[in-house]
Amino acid sequence: MIEHIERVAAAVPEEARAVAFLHDVVEHTDTSYEELISNGLSPVEFTALELLTRDESESFEAYALRIAHAHGLAGRLARAVKMADLDDHLDHDRIPSAAPPYAWARRHIVFAETRLGGTAA
Repeated sequence: MIEHIERVAAAVPEEARAVAFLHDVVEHTDTSYEELISNGLSPVEFTALELLTRDESESFEAYALRIAHAHGLAGRLARAVKMADLDDHLDHDRIPSAAPPYAWARRHIVFAETRLGGTAA
């Protein structure tokens, strides 16, 4: 897990690096948003991190589309991190058959980033 997070953080622009290092924290640990904010998480980083945190009741597709179509700097940061995250998952030689549709999500995020004036590719 740590290696995955380091690869994702290394693949994003510097402005998204903090969010990349934290992108799985709320979803996979007991760390709260309040704890992250008290340790210096900015409002924009908080919003990006919220976008990147999937609720158990949310389908992967709805989650990916929520990130794809998010506006503002937080949306751009979330898309940069999610693209790096998806690319890291897709780089594995063997993706489990039960894995989410990573390639589908990547296509939607690239399309939305292009439409919104970003640079994801």
